[in-house]
Amino acid sequence: MGLSASQARLLSITARVHDIESSAQNIMNQKVELATLEDAAYEEYCDALDAKKIKVAYSNGSTTKYADATFLNVCTFDESGNRRCQYALTDSVSGKMLVEQDVFVNYNNYSNDKYSFAWAMLGFDEDGEYSDFSWSDNWGNNIGFNAGDGDEAADGRRFMLMTDAEEIAFENLPKDSVLITAYNAYKEALKSDDIEKQKDTLYNFRNLLYSSSKTRAEIYDIMCLDKTRDRKTSLEDKRYKSGFPTDFNENMNRRFEYYVRLFEGIEKAGGCMPVSDYDGFDISDNECFSNMVNSGTVVLNMYDSQNPEKGWCETSVATSINENYLDTALSEIDIKKAEAKYQHKLDKVKKKDAQFDKDLQVLESERTALTKEMDSLKKVKNDNIERTFGIFS
Repeated sequence: MGLSASQARLLSITARVHDIESSAQNIMNQKVELATLEDAAYEEYCDALDAKKIKVAYSNGSTTKYADATFLNVCTFDESGNRRCQYALTDSVSGKMLVEQDVFVNYNNYSNDKYSFAWAMLGFDEDGEYSDFSWSDNWGNNIGFNAGDGDEAADGRRFMLMTDAEEIAFENLPKDSVLITAYNAYKEALKSDDIEKQKDTLYNFRNLLYSSSKTRAEIYDIMCLDKTRDRKTSLEDKRYKSGFPTDFNENMNRRFEYYVRLFEGIEKAGGCMPVSDYDGFDISDNECFSNMVNSGTVVLNMYDSQNPEKGWCETSVATSINENYLDTALSEIDIKKAEAKYQHKLDKVKKKDAQFDKDLQVLESERTALTKEMDSLKKVKNDNIERTFGIFS
C-alpha cells in the first residue's frame, strides 16, 4: 500500500514538474518578446529624433537665425530681405516647378520674356490696373510679347521689340560703349529676317539694360506715367497714374530681381504648376514641407544670389552644411515628447519583465521543492522494494 501511494505521488509530482517547466518556458518566451518590444521602442525613439524639421536661415549680416521651413517662407518672395538664398521646389516626377497661382498665370501670359514676367508680378499686367507700358505704337505694350500683332510688316510673326519705356530709359542713360554696341546689334538684327538673331541680340541688350537698379527705376518711372495723352506731353508733364506707387524702392528692386530669377528657374525646370494643384501639400506646414523634401516627392532647388554664376541647382540640408543656409533640428518640446514616449514604453516593458522574474522565482522554488520530494520518494520506493523483495534473495 505504501509503495502504491509513493508511486502515485511520484507520478503527480512528475506531472507538476513538467507543468512548471512548461510555464517557465512560456514565461521565457514572453521575456524574449519583451526584449523585442524594448528594441522596437528604442528604434522608434531614434526615428523620432532623426525626423528633424528642415529649417531655413535668415541673416541680417551679423547674426543668423533659423525658422521652420514651409513653402510660404521658403518658396515665395522674402519681404524681410534676410533669407540667405532664393529657393524653389520641383516635382520629382515631371520636373516642373511648384509655384503660387499668380506666378503660374503670369508665366503662361509672358512665357517668352523674363522681364515682362517680372513687371507683371509687380502689377504691370496687360489686363491689370497698371497696363499699357507704352503709347500703343502698333507693336504692343509688353516687352517682346506678341510684338508683331496688328502690324502688316510683321507678316504674322512675333518680332522682338522694346517698349517705349525701355527706349526712353536707354536714351536717358549715360552713354556706355558696351550698351550702345549691344543696342546697335539689336537694331541691325531687326532689319533682317533672322528671328533667332533678333531674339539673341535683344536678350543680350536687355540683360545689360536691366543690370542696373537705377535703370530699372527709370523704366518703372516711365511706365507709371499717365499715357492717356501723347508721348511728348506725358514725358514733359510727368503726370502719374493715380494711386500708383511712385518710388521704385529697394524692396521693389529686390522683388523684380526675385521674379527674374524665378522665371529663369521655371525655364530650366521646363515649366511650372500651381502648388495648390499638388495633392496633400500644406503650404504653411513645416512637417508637410519636411516630409515632402525628405521623401524625395519634391526636390529643393536654390539660386544663390551671392554666387549668381552657379545659377539654379539642386540643394539639400546635407550640401548646405558649409554655408549654413539650411539646417535640421528638433524643438525641445519634440525631444521631450519623444523621450517621454520612449520612457513610458520602457517602464511598461521593465514592469512586465520584473513580474515575469518573480513568477519564474516562484516556479523555480516550487520545482526545487518538488524535485527534493521526488528524490525522497524515489529513495523510499527503492528502500521499500529492497526490504520487500530482499527475503527472496
